[in-house]
Amino acid sequence: MARDAASRPDDGNAFTRFFDRVDHALEPIFGAPPITEGIEQDDPAELQARPCPVCGRAIFEHHFDDAAGNIVMTCPTDERLPERATNVPLNELGMPLSGRRAERAAAQTSSG
Repeated sequence: MARDAASRPDDGNAFTRFFDRVDHALEPIFGAPPITEGIEQDDPAELQARPCPVCGRAIFEHHFDDAAGNIVMTCPTDERLPERATNVPLNELGMPLSGRRAERAAAQTSSG
């Protein structure tokens, strides 16, 4: 009761003022997304005509199944684009090493 009487009548108590400040500070981060009206969007027809990264055929020829919660793309052909030749060490995600990890891997292969 004493806190309610000591607080400012229009702002509430210190507890509510604290969370008002927190809300105000986090609004730019967790607030509404920016308005994208007027920004040029990609043409949907052009997106459908883009080649598939797996088989090289147009995306509109593919079948997408989202019944299981994950979207699964099925290519219309069994042909696949050739994979990139990789002769560099890969990290745990299958991507080429870079930076200090690449230096360490090169040192290990040269000494071993």
